[in-house]
Amino acid sequence: MSRNKDNKGDGNLVTGILFIAIGIVALLVSFFNIEIIWSEIVKFWPVLLIIIGVSMIPFNRVVKSILVIIIILLSFAFYGFNINDDHEDESVENIYYDKNFDTESIDVQEFSEGFNNNINTASVEIEYGAGELRMNPPVNELVKATNASNDIKQAFSVIYEGSHADIDFNAEGENINVNKTGTRKYTSNHFNIALNENPIYDFDISLGACDLNFDLSPYMVSDIDIQAGVCDIELKIGDRSAMTNINIESGVSSVIIGVPESSACRIECEPVLVSRDFDGFEKKASNIYETNNYHTSTKKIDISFSGAISDVKIYRY
Repeated sequence: MSRNKDNKGDGNLVTGILFIAIGIVALLVSFFNIEIIWSEIVKFWPVLLIIIGVSMIPFNRVVKSILVIIIILLSFAFYGFNINDDHEDESVENIYYDKNFDTESIDVQEFSEGFNNNINTASVEIEYGAGELRMNPPVNELVKATNASNDIKQAFSVIYEGSHADIDFNAEGENINVNKTGTRKYTSNHFNIALNENPIYDFDISLGACDLNFDLSPYMVSDIDIQAGVCDIELKIGDRSAMTNINIESGVSSVIIGVPESSACRIECEPVLVSRDFDGFEKKASNIYETNNYHTSTKKIDISFSGAISDVKIYRY
């Protein structure tokens, strides 16, 4: 019985030290303008396993406390060394920009492919690391796009198979860099795309840390598959297709989807969702929501969520 109490006390002690370390980091960020790259901090999650393991070893509390403090200090030291070592040979000239940055340093890629009336369906594959992605109104071409960045490049290709076109945009290059203080920064990458309104499209989108805003209401869309890291995702779906399937697998993201009142809609989501705003939907079963016309409408939109999505809103327009 006393051993269980000791183990519980040791666990509280280790937890207390861990919270103290987190608090110190928060103070450094708040008052000393020290920039923390959280994407790098996440890589140190195995340290938590080590600390938990130390708390379970039958040492006295003083030894455990010393070991936990040493582990935390070594982790911070390795973090600082890793950030500096990644960029010690990189130039710090013209590698970070924001709205006030000299636009002459931005490389703008332009992509275009003419439309063939024989094309009935098309697949659009987009891979993007970090930045902003926007869908523009329809164009006469099959596809028209621009990528404005001083760091990330897009490889563009269109492959035809009968009446089907495969449109691919694959990212080339790393979009994380350092500024003149030696700290790592995200550059402002902007990707804009517009499509012809005649084919039926399916989308396969892979994102890292992005802000995606696609108004797809003018287009006929059969499938949308999005795999994302930490992103803000906003979609607007039209009613031109009899059936549209949307699947989103995400890390910690904010997702907003607009669906037309003329189409029925069904939502299936995992219970890890933190916040749900499904206005106009009825809960039919565990984690399943439907509009009241789902089984009678000739036009349907099915939406599926999985992953640690933090905030999801589906609205009718």
